[in-house]
Amino acid sequence: MRNRTTRREPNGRAVSRAVVVLAALLLAITRAHAQAQPDAEALDRPGGESIPGRIAGDARSGFRFIPSGGGAPIALEPGATIHRAGATRPASPPASPATASAPPFHLLIGEAGRFSGSFRSLDGSRARFAPAWQPDELTLPRACVQAIVQRPGQARILAEPFDRIDPARWSVSGDAAASDRSPGDSGRCLRLGADRASATHSLEEPLAAGRLEVAFRDDGPTARGREPFVDLVFRAPSGPARIRIVLGRSEDGLSVESTAGPALQVQRLVRTPGWHRLTVRFGPDETEISIDGQELAHGRGPRGPLASLRLAVGASDGVAAPPLAAPGGPSPHAAEFDELSLIRLVEPPASLEIDPTQDEARLVIGDQIFGDLRSADAERMTLAVGGRKIPLRWGEVAGLYLHRVPAQGSPVSGLLVRAEWRSNPGGRPADVDFAEGALAGLSDESLTLSTPYSGTLTIPRTALARLAVVGRGRRIVVDVSSHHLGDEVPVTPPLLDPPQPDGLALDRAVDLPGDLADKPAELVLDVLQVVPEAGDTQYSLQVRKGELRTYAVVNGRRIDYVNRHVLTDNEAPERVRLAIPRGLLRPGKNSIRVELIGDSDPRPRFDDMGVLQIAVEFPEPAAAADTSPRPGPP
Repeated sequence: MRNRTTRREPNGRAVSRAVVVLAALLLAITRAHAQAQPDAEALDRPGGESIPGRIAGDARSGFRFIPSGGGAPIALEPGATIHRAGATRPASPPASPATASAPPFHLLIGEAGRFSGSFRSLDGSRARFAPAWQPDELTLPRACVQAIVQRPGQARILAEPFDRIDPARWSVSGDAAASDRSPGDSGRCLRLGADRASATHSLEEPLAAGRLEVAFRDDGPTARGREPFVDLVFRAPSGPARIRIVLGRSEDGLSVESTAGPALQVQRLVRTPGWHRLTVRFGPDETEISIDGQELAHGRGPRGPLASLRLAVGASDGVAAPPLAAPGGPSPHAAEFDELSLIRLVEPPASLEIDPTQDEARLVIGDQIFGDLRSADAERMTLAVGGRKIPLRWGEVAGLYLHRVPAQGSPVSGLLVRAEWRSNPGGRPADVDFAEGALAGLSDESLTLSTPYSGTLTIPRTALARLAVVGRGRRIVVDVSSHHLGDEVPVTPPLLDPPQPDGLALDRAVDLPGDLADKPAELVLDVLQVVPEAGDTQYSLQVRKGELRTYAVVNGRRIDYVNRHVLTDNEAPERVRLAIPRGLLRPGKNSIRVELIGDSDPRPRFDDMGVLQIAVEFPEPAAAADTSPRPGPP
């Protein structure tokens, strides 16, 4: 685990460095021990009882929950959930230069998954995405991806992993180059020699408000006149205004200088060796500077936009550097920087148009461009509109929304679950990822999940927020795109997606292997705003009379209607299961239809509702799934 800086006491009284280091070590050891404990989980049973313990088992012998106080293993029944015990929010993934910053992108697969990380590329058949919580990239079918979006209110202007130095981006002076990190650290970074080396990036368009993040390595003692620092230069009315963050001096602390810029209040932070992350939030009203989330300085923002940034080593305060080491002596000190990103802060648009039949580039200024997305990568994309190719950069685009087409997923089998986990330090709901699939494996460090579209995911166990048990069996997802059935465009929230109706019926097909066709099966629908049969409204009364119903049809035969399975007002998505009569399914292609019937009026009205996901499941009998002894009533 990466060492973090430690703040001095608020009253300014110096704390002994030995005490600080010892306290930090004890805290780190305590946290590491707590995170390493597989027993730091709790089972919430459908009746409300919460039991501390841990999940155990494997896909072959079955999974069960082992109570920490002893006793028989507990079978994982549908409706049970497991969460991290002893905390109001789950632990975060281990921090490192590559993962300490907030993941810049979200990849959305409807109700089947949401992943945070870095977008790599998209072409006519597949998307590549690097998640923030596992080392391996994901390769997904393009058809299952609904959207690739930046974090709300943000647009990435610059992302620099420093695998190489691009002369189109950086002006380099002195001994500055992309290089392997120091021994013991994997990967590459920007390495600056000690003799006034620097790398400068000038913005094509000055930035009024945004956030800079960059990882840096603190090697410990720094020679006076060879301090690593970061300069931000703003275009103020009276001339350039600079904020300099000095990341190492001969003394213990870090410092901030603001010549001809805003007055900043500086909080002393003690340096510790290792990788850290500098974050600078700037705008006309306020500037905030932090190291690893701990505040270093704050004050009013600079009077003018950011024009350039500079990573450098040299005399931060004008003091001449001492002579370099003689040949054969110790190497001159070098600074290391990595994973730099520059983010523009933007206001999300107030209103949008949605066309699920086209690809869309949603711009940060609120405009929308519809067309055919030909390709995209981490820097730019090309959209074909009316026979003309339009190039765009991610600095202009808030998100890509792909046209919706049905995509059958790979079957998943075993203990079916919905996993939710934290992708970034902190407690923000936007940093919780999720996926549905079959639990494939467990270790003290991670759990693996087989999914319909993204292969096998490896999720850090300490990042787990919630694991909800859905059932046992085989699941085949037919369509993960959301649809609106009905005859009206809603004008008051909650709005259906898309607002424009798809029609009064939705037709899909599912291909089944021969060994499944004669097994008990269920049609599983995630639905929204369906009129419940058991409600007390006039519409529910009409449903009980046979009107305003939503029927499911398999291979031309109505098998059931959805309304009688909806148990809430359905203002939030709800999953319903409709039994498919034995023998109705056949090997190969099968048709599935969701259709509406109206009321008895000569000009009938229909129940506008949403279908968010369609799947076919083949439940596994409980006795065959888990024969482990079960405890008696609690």
